[in-house]
Amino acid sequence: MNGRILLDTNILVYIYDPLDTAKQERAIAITDQLIRSGKAVISTQVLGEFFMATTRTRRLLLTPAEALVRMRNYLAACYVVDITRLISLEAIRGVETHHFGFWDAQIWATARLNQIEEVYTEDFASGATVEGVRFTNPFTD
Repeated sequence: MNGRILLDTNILVYIYDPLDTAKQERAIAITDQLIRSGKAVISTQVLGEFFMATTRTRRLLLTPAEALVRMRNYLAACYVVDITRLISLEAIRGVETHHFGFWDAQIWATARLNQIEEVYTEDFASGATVEGVRFTNPFTD
């Protein structure tokens, strides 16, 4: 395996969310460390979800222009995985076999098919491993 870690959307969103300063500080530290070590991975799905989560009108964290700047920075700093037909098919299998919601299944499939052993997320049981992909909630350490 390659030692890389896939960052789920919620990790990036916390960087810009001042409601929970402990999570914000932890998200900044985690993301910075992974980028500096060359281990940070995001997917095109995560980028799209990041834009939507940070620019929604009921709880605006960033303006669309600010979010686009951040997205360009992540594209330059992280290893980026495109969502492919095979990832979509594997996500469908994840829904059927493991009863994941589709978007979570797509995160799992992205990691699995790109030989990424670990996903940082709040959306799965921390410590769970599914077909070689381990889920870690970095806020519960």
